[in-house]
This record gives sequence, structure tokens and C-alpha cells, in this order.
Amino acid sequence: MNFPVKKLKSLAFFVVISICTLPSLGAEDKFSPKKIVCLSPSGAEILCALDSFDKIKARTDYCDYPEELKKLPSVGGFDGKNLSIETILAYSPDFVYGSQGMHDFLKKPLENLGIKVFLSNAANGISQTKQEILYIANLLEKQDEGKKIVEHIEQQINSVPKSASIKTVYYEVWNEPFMTAGKSSFINELLEAAGYKNIFDSIKESYPMVSEESIIASQPQIIILPDANGINPQDIKMRRGWNRIPAVKNNSIFAINADLISRPGPRIGEAVLALSKIAN
Repeated sequence: MNFPVKKLKSLAFFVVISICTLPSLGAEDKFSPKKIVCLSPSGAEILCALDSFDKIKARTDYCDYPEELKKLPSVGGFDGKNLSIETILAYSPDFVYGSQGMHDFLKKPLENLGIKVFLSNAANGISQTKQEILYIANLLEKQDEGKKIVEHIEQQINSVPKSASIKTVYYEVWNEPFMTAGKSSFINELLEAAGYKNIFDSIKESYPMVSEESIIASQPQIIILPDANGINPQDIKMRRGWNRIPAVKNNSIFAINADLISRPGPRIGEAVLALSKIAN
């Protein structure tokens, strides 16, 4: 099955993962950005949550939530292939907010021009996301707002009902080939926080390819699909051999907002709650 290129590229946001720590807030960071070019969809959400929309001068096509972001000019697609330093410089930024694994090639050239660059690695997990929110809040001199956002996230996650029985789940990132969330993925951490047992959490890789046979053999009780991958619950039911899976037998196949579950930003608490409601 062939899907639109935009949907394929949107998956890159949570498939491309880098592991490192946030930079420390030293003396060189004691400035408050005035003109930001935001290349990261989750970064744009963080900036808006920190009431700093007015500082964003340009975005990518995928920085589309909240809705007001769509009013801003775009520098192109999310992936680095469609971005140029010249286009970014046209907006005279003093701060560029990108994503590791996607915008690394921009860092050194922009910093050589005196522009500060931050590459998000929030997709490494919930804790890293909360750290990034606090880091950006500090840069923007909005520490109190940052703390409130993090506290709200923690309250949402802690409010997930504790179930006596943990249901097994298969999360389908893609279907040609079959790709799912492994143990080290951001999505797996959300699933666990929501009270699920990921049938592929024994695979250390973040987003591994798996066989159809292994999915069927794992007998998941619930199947969850991102609504951007072009597959719906009815498509799942039509797959040969999948009628033996408990999730298919019991009509426990659900679609969830792809952006909500794949963007490590201020809505991660909302994502965990949305996932938990599926099981209940």
C-alpha cells in the first residue's frame, strides 16, 4: 500500500532518535531569544505553551499545532532535505529550535554565524521531555510557566487509573513493512504509563520492523493505530490470519491522533490519558 509522502515523512519525527543530554545552562545561555525559527513540531508546541508564540517568526510545514502556528510562514518540510540555511537566515533568527537526527547539519553553520541552535532529544522519553520544557522555559525567562506545565503533565499521568490486569497491546507504526514501538521508544514509555504491556517491549530497538507472524503469535488484546498511517480498524480485520488475535475477535482495535502520541511536548500527559481510556 502506498501512502502520501507527507504521512511517510511525519513518521520520521519519532523514528529518528538520538541519545544525549541537554546542554547545561551556563553563562552563554543567559539570553532571551527574540526571533525564533522553529523546525521542531514538538518544540513549537512547547514555545506556544510557554506563551511565546510571538517570538516564532517561521516554522516548518509540520509545526501545525496549535492552530495559530499555521498563520506563520513556513521554511519547508520537517526533514533536512527540504531546508536551507539561506531560507532560515531570511527571518534573521537569534535562535533556531530543531530536532536531533534531522537538523544536525544546520547546527555548526548557524552557530558560526552567531545564531544559537537547540536540537531537541525529547523523543528519548517522558523525563527528557519534561527536562526540555524546563530548559526552554529558563531560556525564555518563563521558569514559573515551565514548572506549571511539567506539574500538569505529572498530574495527568498520575491520574491514570490502576488496573488489576494489564492488557497487552500492539502499536502499529507502519505496515509495509510492519513497524512497531520497541522498548527504548518514546511511544513504548507512553504505553507503559497508560497501563499497557507492549508485546514487543523485549526488543531494545526504538522502532523495529517485525514479522506479521510474530504479531499474530503474540496475541495482543488491544491494537492501536496512529490515525496518520492510512490504516483503519476495518483494514486490520481483513488481514489474513488476524482473526485469531484477541484484539480482532473482540473489536478492540483503536485509532489515536498520531501527532498527540508522537510529539514529545506539553501534551504527553494528554496522550497518556487518551491511551488509558482505550483500555477502559
